Amino acid sequence: MFEVKTPAVAYVNHGSWVADCPAGCGSALNLKPKETTYVCAVMEGGQMAAGCGACSAVAWPADAVWIWDALLHRPNPRTRNWAPAGHRQALVTGFPGGQSVADLIAETHLHLEAA
Repeated sequence: MFEVKTPAVAYVNHGSWVADCPAGCGSALNLKPKETTYVCAVMEGGQMAAGCGACSAVAWPADAVWIWDALLHRPNPRTRNWAPAGHRQALVTGFPGGQSVADLIAETHLHLEAA
């Protein structure tokens, strides 16, 4: 394992908090709420089976609890997405990034009205 100074940035993808490997290996891991350390490793039988072994802090948005609450009101987990402004995941997937909690609530109402 090796330490990376750049934090892993938490975002929501299809109803799960995740973060991409800050070392750039291409891995992404599910996060537990308030998890503070990102370890890019999948262990099997006490051995690292996948990942590059990078370790870093996890950068959570200050309003993570409210973001999560706003997204949980959406019936379809595939529409539960949020990323910080300028985050690579938002740029690649096309879902909006940098939304405020108020933006998410308003968008949720649009999803519910369309259903």
